Amino acid sequence: MHGRMTGCAALAGLLLCGSPALAECRVTGPKWYLHTNDKVTLKAEMDAQGCGHSFGVAGTWKMEKLVALKPPASGSLRQIGEVTFYYIPRAGFVGSDSYVIYICGKDTWGSGCARLNFEATVR
Repeated sequence: MHGRMTGCAALAGLLLCGSPALAECRVTGPKWYLHTNDKVTLKAEMDAQGCGHSFGVAGTWKMEKLVALKPPASGSLRQIGEVTFYYIPRAGFVGSDSYVIYICGKDTWGSGCARLNFEATVR
C-alpha cells in the first residue's frame, strides 16, 4: 500500500483506501464483489491534492488484473505498485470528473471482474 494512504475501509473482502494523510479524500458507495462481475459507482470527494485508491487483498481474495479503463478528463490517474491508483486533478481544477478502474481476480466465492466507476468531486 502507498505510504500516504490512511482512512481505509473494508469493502467486500478488499481493503479500499481513499485518504492520503496530507489531503482530504472520502470515498463512499456500495459493496462490490468480483465473482458477480459487479459494476458500481463510487463517489470520491477530495481537495486539490487528489485521492488514492488502494485495493489490498484481505482473506481469500487474489488480484489478477487491475487497470484504468477510462482516464479522467480533468486530471491524471497513476498506478502506484500493483494495487494502488492515485487520481491527481489538473492544477487549478475545481469541479466534477470521472474515471473507471477495472479489477479482475478471485474472491471467496469465485472468479470474475468488477468495474468501479468513480465520480470525483474536487473542492
